[in-house]
Amino acid sequence: MSSQTIAEPIVSRIAQAPFSLPLGNLCLTFGLSVLTLAIAGAAWGTIGYEMLIVAMGWPHILLGFLFYFGRVLHGEVRARSNFLLLALLTLALWTAHYTYTITGFIAIYFTYHVFRDEVFIYFQTRARHRLRTAVKVAGLIPFIFFMFLVTDPRPQYYRQDLRRVTLNASQLSDGGWTLIPFEPISYSKGKDFYFYLQTPSPGEIQSYRTLASIDNARAGEIRISNRTWPQASDLILEPFYSESPNASPERWATSDRAIRISLQGGYRVGQTFTAMNDNLAGIWLPTEQESASGQPGNYQFHLTADTSQPLPPLSPTLESVRLALLAVLLVFALWKMLPGLSRNRSFWIYFVFLAVSFALLQKVILAGGGRGYEFPIMFQLVVIFHYWSWYVFSFNKLRALSSGPGNAPTVKTISPASCYDRMIGLLRTRGRFVALVVTLNLISAAGVLWYSRFHGPAALRYVFDYSYFLYFLVFHVTFSFAPRQPQSKAKVRLPAISAAQAG
Repeated sequence: MSSQTIAEPIVSRIAQAPFSLPLGNLCLTFGLSVLTLAIAGAAWGTIGYEMLIVAMGWPHILLGFLFYFGRVLHGEVRARSNFLLLALLTLALWTAHYTYTITGFIAIYFTYHVFRDEVFIYFQTRARHRLRTAVKVAGLIPFIFFMFLVTDPRPQYYRQDLRRVTLNASQLSDGGWTLIPFEPISYSKGKDFYFYLQTPSPGEIQSYRTLASIDNARAGEIRISNRTWPQASDLILEPFYSESPNASPERWATSDRAIRISLQGGYRVGQTFTAMNDNLAGIWLPTEQESASGQPGNYQFHLTADTSQPLPPLSPTLESVRLALLAVLLVFALWKMLPGLSRNRSFWIYFVFLAVSFALLQKVILAGGGRGYEFPIMFQLVVIFHYWSWYVFSFNKLRALSSGPGNAPTVKTISPASCYDRMIGLLRTRGRFVALVVTLNLISAAGVLWYSRFHGPAALRYVFDYSYFLYFLVFHVTFSFAPRQPQSKAKVRLPAISAAQAG
């Protein structure tokens, strides 16, 4: 959400706030983000993170669009033409995501939006929310691109898991069918899915194996470590639907057309398939014990709607190109940054603290959650951080600008624009704003729980399913890039914040 949300009267002087204020707000935002993610994860596991994004996301998106749409209602210069162009761009991105899963692009797109907003939040907070000039920091954009290229942001790292289950070897059947259950997917009929088991690394653990068929029985494909495996065509499996009897399928016929696959070695064993019914709720796999010695190992089951082949590692040539781009971006960022570094020293301390905090949390997540879920939860952390950042910023802004009861402005005419102004005026007090924020979050959370935990109607997926909510995140980010309108010459021009003040 663009941080320019709460309207305030024109002032003629900018008084700088101490550096400790934005830094303290940043620490508070990180604390709230980690706390809410930890609570959601403890209550519902990794699915809880996605539920939290949707539950907190709807109020954020609605409020952001509410404040933005005032420009269109008032007919500001180019506001309506910009609205149309941004709507067309949003539609183009939706079409692209519908045709080919671009979750990785959406993650980077949103992350850039977060960094851009944090820059504005810093300078607006330092200016005690009286800043009227455009915020520009030399070298910032190439530095952000540099951070994106430091890691390898291939789309599969952001692959969206629809369901995720942890299995212990003691739960696997020895010489029979093993059911891997998960929350039903109400809209599964006719959809393509890909699941895989992350096998434990070799060691002193019990080992199991499953079966694959040489015959192409499911019009899908078996994948080992996300790659097509030429030795077999399909895993032997049976999808389980919540309306189906809970009895295991008939025993498979062992023949020379079946191949045993070890479920030990640290690699991934997976399969693409098409669901024949709604309410897909599990996968039956044949398993048998290969070795009973050692301790039971853990398996991670992942189910995703993205059946496309993951991109292979970068070739030596492309890796050289990536390193060259990193060098060019770093040199260019330093070239633009260094002349004004002393003046913007405080901002760069703030921004580096922000980037390092994300990097350290990434390492903590990697240690606690395991590789393979590192990037998705980092994206989820960035999203939750952004939600809380806007709330912390908005309440700080209301506190700084509160000088009266905050009554709605008097309007003499009744029109959409005047009604809008009256409504925005009502939100200038913390009490009304808190009431609106709490109400919207409670309604959104109730909808998410109804759909995700209490199996609400399938149509609710278009609003409360994480997969579909990504479209609304694209909508939110795209409309946040609306250009600011130039000030009218008739209005009072405020003195620009000096570089020394900014730093």
